[in-house]
Amino acid sequence: MSDEYPVVSQGQLTTDFYDSTCPQAATIVKQKVDEIVDADKGMAGGLMRLHFHDCFVRGCDGSVLLNSTKTTLAEKEALINNGSLRGFEHIDDIKMELECECPGVVSCADILAMVARDATVKLGGLSWPVFLGRIDGRSSVADEVNTSLPFRTYNFSQLVATFAKVGLDTKDMIVLSGGHSIGQLHCGAFFERLWDFQGQNITDPSMDPEFAESLKAQCPRDNPLLFKGADSTNATFDAVYYSDLLTQKGLMDSDVALMSDPLGVEYAIKAVQDPYSFLFEFGMAMIKMGNIPASDPYGWRKNCAVIEPCNF
Repeated sequence: MSDEYPVVSQGQLTTDFYDSTCPQAATIVKQKVDEIVDADKGMAGGLMRLHFHDCFVRGCDGSVLLNSTKTTLAEKEALINNGSLRGFEHIDDIKMELECECPGVVSCADILAMVARDATVKLGGLSWPVFLGRIDGRSSVADEVNTSLPFRTYNFSQLVATFAKVGLDTKDMIVLSGGHSIGQLHCGAFFERLWDFQGQNITDPSMDPEFAESLKAQCPRDNPLLFKGADSTNATFDAVYYSDLLTQKGLMDSDVALMSDPLGVEYAIKAVQDPYSFLFEFGMAMIKMGNIPASDPYGWRKNCAVIEPCNF
């Protein structure tokens, strides 16, 4: 395996897009992300997740950041996002700093891409080149989320199909699932597996019994809205996610689904045996995901939450 990231076709995207117009952009973003994650390590996963949820709906266009309007419910209000996506206020803070340094230059979509990389690196991941020059979108529609994002209940085939719709292959899906190594999720995301598997009022028998008991202590039946760390090392970006899957300690159905296919099992074993390969391949997959084109590019938004382009 080469230790160099490939030069891929990025359209108008380049790693040096802001070198002349906002040379401090990357430094500003990294400094802010470091501060955010130092204050709350659990936020790193939330910041990474914003980039995922953005790119899967309308491409990487910052539409996940838009607020609802009088006539349209925005992506952030969709059932799968509302109450679970976090970090919007931090993106606003970063955008404000960038506007002070170089007004009307850095797109909200590019901020999400840089933040995802820096949050991952802050918790132990390898860095990767972030291609820049994305144009922010003009629309954000909640209904589109339900037909674009993978659900926590999806099986392996459904996950493969969902990723394929945005140009990502099976390996990309397995590798990017490793993003669940960090962050937090609601206990409700795996409530059925823990307390009411297949409506039978039992724990999923495929879950490690000791692990299940520890989860029940953290996620009581009467409070599914509590948060649980992503894995046993949720403050470190590593391959433990795959180790957990191999030892029946996965959380969501969509996590466990990776072990239902030989490709998922094979990759998990490889990641555990060679954690560096996972860290490197995660960066490669993030580059590929970050290149999903915007379906309705509009301009560079001065305020990431509203349609107010200030540069074309």
